[in-house]
Amino acid sequence: MSVLHSLHRLRQHARRESETSLRRAQEERDSQAAKVDALRAAVAEARDAVDPNDASELSAYHAWRLRAEMSERRESARLAQRERDLEQTTRVHQDNVRRELSLERVIDEHALRESEEARRVEGRAMDEIAARRRAE
Repeated sequence: MSVLHSLHRLRQHARRESETSLRRAQEERDSQAAKVDALRAAVAEARDAVDPNDASELSAYHAWRLRAEMSERRESARLAQRERDLEQTTRVHQDNVRRELSLERVIDEHALRESEEARRVEGRAMDEIAARRRAE
């Protein structure tokens, strides 16, 4: 039984580690999503601030916009990677939770069988005591 409990502690540790990894992956994804949103908002804000009649301002805006779009693509690709990482981390965490729960069921079933066996042994002992008293 101590082997099962040791294994259970290891499974609990793996679950806690995967919970930490999951939280970290969610935070990284959220942070990356905020970067992408900020870039998109900056592009929209800059577009509204440009005077369409000023050629030099329009030229500077288009040059800046090109750099901003490249940054947005790069950050969007990182966001997609963070989302894939989050999905993978979620699957690992779910597997760890399932393993821990299944081991807990095994431990509970084992404890139930031991208690049933102990009750049977105690019942036999009580029956023996009762049979001796009747024989006396």
